Amino acid sequence: MEIFIALPWQTIIFWLKIISVFISVIFFAGIVYSIIGIFRTTYKRKVKTFLEFFSAVPKPVRAKRWDDIKRHLASPNSSDWKIAILEADGLLDDIMKRVGYEGAGLGERLKKIEPSDLNTLQDAWEAHKVRNRIAHEAANFRLTKEETEKAIQLYEKVLKELEYI
Repeated sequence: MEIFIALPWQTIIFWLKIISVFISVIFFAGIVYSIIGIFRTTYKRKVKTFLEFFSAVPKPVRAKRWDDIKRHLASPNSSDWKIAILEADGLLDDIMKRVGYEGAGLGERLKKIEPSDLNTLQDAWEAHKVRNRIAHEAANFRLTKEETEKAIQLYEKVLKELEYI
């Protein structure tokens, strides 16, 4: 019994606390790593569903909507150019909805995408900003042919990465 009384209990308790903190940090890191893994797995499942959806629909059927957008772009009328951008934005929004990104609109959906998940995310944002200017400034917004072509090229780049067109 005297051997237990003679032990340096303060030192032992100090080291037990240090070890328990270290173990707690390791377990916390493991939990965080697991949560990140779950989100990545969920994202990969969404992408797989997305790709299965598009492989089930023939490319010519998918391309019809894009062809309509290109037809508006080819028009000499600036209001058709605005329609082209609005339709391209709507198309991208529909795709993001089908993939499973939630939000009230494309802007909110784009906020939920990690840059590592979509290489052309910045292009999508730039094109969407043009769409927002059209929607919010309406008749006061003057859109040039060059601006329209640039925005449509950005949408096209995103849609190609998503293998829509």
